[in-house]
Amino acid sequence: MATKRNTNSKISGQAVMGEIKTLAMLTGGVVLGSVGGKMIDKVLKVDGTTPGFNAKAMARPLVLLGVGAAGNLMLKDANMRMVATGVGAAGMLSGVKVLLKRDLLAGLSDFNMHGIGSFGEPSLYREPMTLSVDRYNPDLPALSSPTAFNPEDFASASSDAGSELSYIEII
Repeated sequence: MATKRNTNSKISGQAVMGEIKTLAMLTGGVVLGSVGGKMIDKVLKVDGTTPGFNAKAMARPLVLLGVGAAGNLMLKDANMRMVATGVGAAGMLSGVKVLLKRDLLAGLSDFNMHGIGSFGEPSLYREPMTLSVDRYNPDLPALSSPTAFNPEDFASASSDAGSELSYIEII
């Protein structure tokens, strides 16, 4: 059963601008949270290359989540609450990065557009492979060319057999 669509609803410019402003505030909060998180890591001298769980690295996501939650609860302005939500989202992303040792947003800041059309080569690293199997080189007998056929040899062989055919050419 098909549902009826409301044909009276129209998209206004003011509604579109409101949505764009919301997205801009959230994105700005994520950017502010990322910059603030890098400053926290720099102050605490966190080494992200250490294997295993790093307790110092958990400070960044915890602080960002706390600031985001506190800002969302205490601020009255809706725009500032969106910025605080973005800071909390940056805390979630950095927490995932610390726990999984994997950046969910890796490659999004590649503005060189590697691999798109004629802008450059894709930035994919592949290890060189060495084949452990030798190449297959079959030992086949040499083939004779069709021009090496001597018609007189064939004619004499066929006349010895008592045949009427003196020459056969296969195309």
